[in-house]
Amino acid sequence: MNDTPPKPDYLQILQDEGMPVTQDEINAEFQQDVDEQGLITNTSSMSPFWRLITGIVTKPVQWLWSALANNVLANLFVATASGVFLDLHAWQVNLSRKPATTAEGVITFYKADVNTPVTVKAGTIIQTERINGSVYQLSVVDDYAIPTGTAAADIPVVAVQAGESWNLAPGYYRILPVAVAGVASVRNNDDWLSSPGADKESDDDLRARVRNQFNVVGNYHIDAVYRAMISSVAGLSVDRIFFLHDAPRGPGTANAYLLLDTGVASQPFIDKVNDYINQQGNHGHGDDMQCFPMQETFHDLDVVVYVPANANLSATDRDTLKRNVEDMVRCAFRENDDYDVEKTWPNDRFSFSRLAEELHDTFTIIKSLHFSLDDITSGLDVPRLGTLTVEINDV
Repeated sequence: MNDTPPKPDYLQILQDEGMPVTQDEINAEFQQDVDEQGLITNTSSMSPFWRLITGIVTKPVQWLWSALANNVLANLFVATASGVFLDLHAWQVNLSRKPATTAEGVITFYKADVNTPVTVKAGTIIQTERINGSVYQLSVVDDYAIPTGTAAADIPVVAVQAGESWNLAPGYYRILPVAVAGVASVRNNDDWLSSPGADKESDDDLRARVRNQFNVVGNYHIDAVYRAMISSVAGLSVDRIFFLHDAPRGPGTANAYLLLDTGVASQPFIDKVNDYINQQGNHGHGDDMQCFPMQETFHDLDVVVYVPANANLSATDRDTLKRNVEDMVRCAFRENDDYDVEKTWPNDRFSFSRLAEELHDTFTIIKSLHFSLDDITSGLDVPRLGTLTVEINDV
């Protein structure tokens, strides 16, 4: 199945059907009609009357072909519709655009003294370091008391804004901008994310769900049906749900692996999706469908960045470049979402030469790059970083 939508040239289609679309073509057509009728004899380009008549005729024709090519024809089809017109196509198949949602989860608070009770107030902020100019913050939901004898506690938090960029990998949230008495440190650990945040559904993601919906009308719970259910509950797009059909638990069983663009699908989140499918009666008769986080492979990566010696970078500039390069590489491995970079995917080949090109384009001071790994080929799994070191050298 070809997942790439066609991109027809609607303007060329109008031209092929004989519609004049340039001002010269429109003027020529109009001039021919005028000559055939013989009603206007003074068609000199110096004539104010003729210039007025020509403008009155040509402008509406230009508006017409622009409206036909860029709006009417483009929005007749799901493949090229956008905005409110795509919303209308979605409504026709009983779908609506998913709104933005806020990330929810838990942050682990570690006490300085296990024998001292600590109260963390609602609204306490936990944040990241600056990532490509942005700082991401979570807020404690309710007052929470950590009693005497308890060294640490997982405290419910919610992102201060909606969006998927807050679904960061473990270890990113570790800063208390305002100290909390009795708290030594904070951290988002593994499985911290109970409900991923999401941006307002894009045209491309909604288009994929509309296309998938045409396969949902059958009597059997095929992949499309489960994709539609999972993406509606989990805030995932349909192309980030991968199936294993090889009866992993015996005949009639299948697995669905879920992939987030940013961060890792935590077990509480997966449990919520499985509850919807299996406990709330949404699975097919006799089906055994289980959802799992996308399987992972871990890779230790060393990056050496070479910069011109005559650039005379200060220690601060070197630290900033090192941190930015590290954040961009981590973005490629789905730990954050702050750079426009190609990310790792299942059933794909991750290209370090492409990553090098993107780093060069983003940080023009870079003279050369060296990666300790060759390209990574993945199966039904997504490549993640085990360890990452970045070194800045002069050349």
